[in-house]
Amino acid sequence: MKRENFKKNLCLGLAVVLALSFASCAARKEAETTTKEPAAPKTTISTTVTTTEDENTTFPESKTRKVYPGLSKDKNGDYPYKIATYSTYYNSGDTTRTKNLKTAVGKVNNIVVPAGEVFSFNQTVGKRTVTAGYKTAKVVADGEFVDGIGGGVCQVSSTLFECALRANVDIIERNHHTLKVSYVPLGGDATVQWNSKDFIFKNSSSSDFRIKMSCDSGKLTCSIYAKDDIDVGKVSINISGSGRSYVLTRTVNGKQNYRTSSTYREQKTTTTKKKTTTKKNEPTTKAETTKSQTTQAPTAAPTQSENEGE
Repeated sequence: MKRENFKKNLCLGLAVVLALSFASCAARKEAETTTKEPAAPKTTISTTVTTTEDENTTFPESKTRKVYPGLSKDKNGDYPYKIATYSTYYNSGDTTRTKNLKTAVGKVNNIVVPAGEVFSFNQTVGKRTVTAGYKTAKVVADGEFVDGIGGGVCQVSSTLFECALRANVDIIERNHHTLKVSYVPLGGDATVQWNSKDFIFKNSSSSDFRIKMSCDSGKLTCSIYAKDDIDVGKVSINISGSGRSYVLTRTVNGKQNYRTSSTYREQKTTTTKKKTTTKKNEPTTKAETTKSQTTQAPTAAPTQSENEGE
């Protein structure tokens, strides 16, 4: 009896195991056939963004120019010794040009040039653009005065040049305009153009300098102050020449230590045609003649002479 019960229970157990095994296999097979979905097609989208700049284009900014250590501003520091100052004048009624002057002056004012360091006008002021706050005013381009962004900035660089001369610093780069300007003596200007023409000087003294610039009521003034009481020597600036060519020299304590020359071009002339008609009594073969008349373009006023190519 016991043996029969054991066999019965054993058979029952095997049957249950087999049933569970079959059920598990059936469930697995059903899952594979009902839940498996076809692989989604690849939908990768390129994330390359096209910019407005063509990377294969050589821009003027790609020209190799030395980058000097950045300079900082200090409006509260103690720089009690004025070693040089220079002023030029402008027409405050020319609102767009005045705006350009003030924008550039704001970049230079309170800049500190440590002893032995270099000041670059372009690096300090930056590119003259509409987004930087510059307006359209007269600039020098291709031998004539035309409208351009940043007109007036060269008066700032020229005023700074004249002041730097009197501070007896080392002038590293200075460029003259192609046309004559009247806000500084002929031969004493310093034109600038972004990444092409710069005004650069080195503080060759033993003291840190601070540049102070102001632009108000038609007067643009640049002054250089020293942190320490230094002697820049007896500085004398002389400009000689006439017509198109001028030479500027700086002597300190009787010895010449800087010389630069300037050669200006004649302003382009414009040609106009004057139409004349004959009198009634003249033969019909001379009914109309054209006469070419050449006139000199008006000389730019001090408030219009400007920025070489900008």
